[in-house]
Amino acid sequence: MWKWIRIPKGIALLAFLLPWMTVSCSNQPLAEASGFGLAFGRVNALGRAAQIGDNAAMNVWLILALLAIAGGLFLLFTRGREAARLVLGTSAAAFVLILAGTWRYTKDAILAEAAENGAGNSMDQAALAMIQVNWHFGYWLALLSLIASIVMAWLVMSGKEVEAEAKMRALAAEASDAAKAATAKANDAIDAAKDKKDDEPPKS
Repeated sequence: MWKWIRIPKGIALLAFLLPWMTVSCSNQPLAEASGFGLAFGRVNALGRAAQIGDNAAMNVWLILALLAIAGGLFLLFTRGREAARLVLGTSAAAFVLILAGTWRYTKDAILAEAAENGAGNSMDQAALAMIQVNWHFGYWLALLSLIASIVMAWLVMSGKEVEAEAKMRALAAEASDAAKAATAKANDAIDAAKDKKDDEPPKS
């Protein structure tokens, strides 16, 4: 299982290339960004917002999350099972850093920042209230992959990986047997239908 941790770790890193977030107002998209875009301040402005530009502030939290994931992968390729605790730590750190880094893009955080910047009149507040922040597949994939790597590293660290692998193989075998049985039943039903059709007298 130790080597298999590379898979969710690698997926978490690649997930930063996928779409993470879209900001819209009254169902009109204003901006979108991938994980790398949010980390390095490359936000794609859409529609009328494109006139403002694509530049945004770099997100130190997400950059640190990327470094933590990359560090965990480095350990997985260069160290043995004794580094399981460190790998678990890098995954947990990346998970927390992503949550901390993306909190600034939540609607509550946007409204709070706007209030601090003086957007206090009723028109500004009404416009801000219509803002929607949608999180996409890349964001959730990164978090789920990190959770998977945390669980796998914990199993290795606690010595329960053999038991877990045995259970996974047993479940896979049961699923395979069930699929074969279902296929056999389907084939029998098809053959029975064909035989019944062949036995029917021809229509005059």
